Formats: sequence, C-alpha cells, structure tokens
Amino acid sequence: EEVEEEYKRLEREFKQLMSKNKAVASRITSAYMNLLSAYPDQPYNHEPIYNPFWETREEALIIPQNIGDSEVLQPKDEKVIELIENKIAAGENVIIYTAWTRLDSQDKLFKALNDRGIPTVILKPTVKTIDREQWVEKKLQSGVKVLITNPALVETGLDLNAFTTLIFYNIAYNLYIFRQASRRSWRINQTAPKVEVYMFYYKDTMQQRALRLM
Repeated sequence: EEVEEEYKRLEREFKQLMSKNKAVASRITSAYMNLLSAYPDQPYNHEPIYNPFWETREEALIIPQNIGDSEVLQPKDEKVIELIENKIAAGENVIIYTAWTRLDSQDKLFKALNDRGIPTVILKPTVKTIDREQWVEKKLQSGVKVLITNPALVETGLDLNAFTTLIFYNIAYNLYIFRQASRRSWRINQTAPKVEVYMFYYKDTMQQRALRLM
C-alpha cells in the first residue's frame, strides 16, 4: 500500500506540473515515464528529477521516496516466485525475462529463488552470442531449473526448448525483441504439449498501459 500511494503521488505531481508549466513537463516526460514504469518493481534508489532549464541542480522537481530495499520482495516478486514453484513442481523449467537492466530485478530474483532451493542462473552479456546455447545446455545438465536473462540476449538464433514456461517480469518497449523472445521455446522441433508465456505487470500503472500498447 505504501508503494501504491507513493506511485499515485508521483503521477499527481507530474499531472500538476503539466498543467502549470508545459514547457518543463515536455522536457522531462521521458524521465517521468521511465520512473513510473520502474518504480513499482523497485521503489527505491531512483534519482530525483530536476528542471532541465536550470544550469545547476538546485531544487528537484520531484524526489521519489525510498520504500524498502533489495531484500524486500514486492507483490510481483511473490507472484512470480509462486508461479515458478508450481511449474518446477510440475517438472518444468522456466525463463524469466527482465528487460530493465538498470534495476536490480535479476539479482533479487536470483537470490530469492536460490534461497528457496530452486537452482537459478543469470545469462549475462559477457557470455558470447555464439556460446549462449551451449552455455545454457551445460547449466541445464548441472541441474539448473530457472534461467534469468534480458530478452535481447536471446532474441534470435537460440532454441530453448527445455524451458516451457516463459515469464516477462518486465517488458522493453521493443515489439521485435518482445515477439522474438516470447518464441524461444515455441520452435518447430518443440515436442512439449504446450509452451506458456506470462506477462506480469501492476494494474493501473504505466506498466499496464505499456503492455496494452505493445
């Protein structure tokens, strides 16, 4: 509830700014949209937004409040973990796509899942494109059940048929990447009876509006 109230405050202040000073509002719209998209997932460690017409950073237009930290699971985290536990219990493997690399979502989910005894790894950009499919296969052979990655890292060229549940924890505003990543396990040589794709968002937030647009 505290996060929800702070989100509503951020929205109100931006709307008020738009009515009072449209020139400033138009210059900071992108920053506000990014903040409103990311804040529900990580309601802490966000930079203040300043007047772009000021040469020096004096008084901030808005200062997002810090609520919780990386140790505190948000409602989306809990729902994602609940789904994963059910899928693992049913014998499936799961991919989690986290598109917003500036957030700590990958590390937070990695820790939460491993703490619950679910073997989880993060595929990072440091793994060369040509090596990624083999890297994933080795992790599966070692017992890994959950793969966390940015969807841009697997948008083309990879068959990830071992993963029959795909979860978009958050979504990059790139329809091509979105479509490609959602089909990594839905391949011609897939033998599983079904592949499920889930998209998580917070209702009545910028996340829901963006997903509807996508």
